[in-house]
Amino acid sequence: MLPQRTWQRSTRSPIIIISSLAAMALAAVAVAALLVGTVNRTTFTARGVVVCPTAQGQTLRIAPGAPVRIYDETGDELSTTTLGQRESGDGNQCEMPFRARDVASGRDGYVVRVGDVLQETVSESALSSGVVLRPVP
Repeated sequence: MLPQRTWQRSTRSPIIIISSLAAMALAAVAVAALLVGTVNRTTFTARGVVVCPTAQGQTLRIAPGAPVRIYDETGDELSTTTLGQRESGDGNQCEMPFRARDVASGRDGYVVRVGDVLQETVSESALSSGVVLRPVP
């Protein structure tokens, strides 16, 4: 084994300290990336209301407890929930709210289907801010 040169002996401690600090900085960056990834999940909560139908045939099929299914553009079911109780909304019109948690984000469009009567294509921003669905009489 060859003897160490003077510069190798004199720089050994600073190199160990700098390397340790760099390793700790990289570990901190990795932990921060994990935290940001956890906070910015790839799902959202879909919210909306269905205006109470006025047509006689629809009032029986679009009622509180009716299933609400959310599909992506390829037809894969992303979430399911039910309509809530009738409430008075803006302008005193009857509305039934729904809320579906953990809907996968980043899709081109979403198909919201209420029962077997109402189906509408909406955007992610509309679903996350609260979409209003109106049955056609």
